[in-house]
Amino acid sequence: MAEPGKEAASAIQGPPGARPEPRPPEAAGRRAEGSSHPRLTVVKVGGSLLTWPELPTRLNLWLDEQRSVQPGSGRPFVLIAGGGPIADVVRELDRVHGLGDEAAHRLAIRSMDVTAELLASLVADSRAVRHPRELVECQTDGLRAIVSASSFLKVVEDTSPDPLPASWDVTSDSIAARIAAWLGADRLVLLKSRTAAAGSTRGEAAAAGLVDPFFPEAARAVDLVEIVCLRDSPPRPCTLRR
Repeated sequence: MAEPGKEAASAIQGPPGARPEPRPPEAAGRRAEGSSHPRLTVVKVGGSLLTWPELPTRLNLWLDEQRSVQPGSGRPFVLIAGGGPIADVVRELDRVHGLGDEAAHRLAIRSMDVTAELLASLVADSRAVRHPRELVECQTDGLRAIVSASSFLKVVEDTSPDPLPASWDVTSDSIAARIAAWLGADRLVLLKSRTAAAGSTRGEAAAAGLVDPFFPEAARAVDLVEIVCLRDSPPRPCTLRR
């Protein structure tokens, strides 16, 4: 499992205008020694929400509420969109044509680039980013960063000793967890259309089909994982135990 690199400190929390290049990962979940910077939250917007007409209103409201929960904390947020109906098309094409694991995996990841651009058009004050160094530009400009997965993940995987398996057992949940861990995020929020039973473990969530089978391993380095059903009113977090 890839562990978070110094990119979190340099790309998210570095001085305005910095142009860092990716560096090898450090120990999982560690804050740089002596650092007083707030930690990062990664928010994955589930693909099942993308065709929901209320998504723009409910998502922007939820993001604003997160800011008010910790006023003045400066905690950065990075968003990742699931593949949604576009990834479903890839899955069906794989079923019909037998594309193979590598090709299907690659196309499914590229579907997340399309949904990232879609999400950027729905989320106020946001921008799709393709490289970790663009995160500091978003923070400097006061914008929410939305990861365009294929090129961003390539940077992550190129500095990781164990790339994600090419399989339908690895979906956008595991991709979000891999990016969160690599960035050194201490919190991953999965916004979905349903929630988990109280007290569920990450393995139980995978067994229930709420996350993909590889997710418990992909999220191993992330301290706090929450599932939030955005369709609930109000949406409440459910923490997934290790």
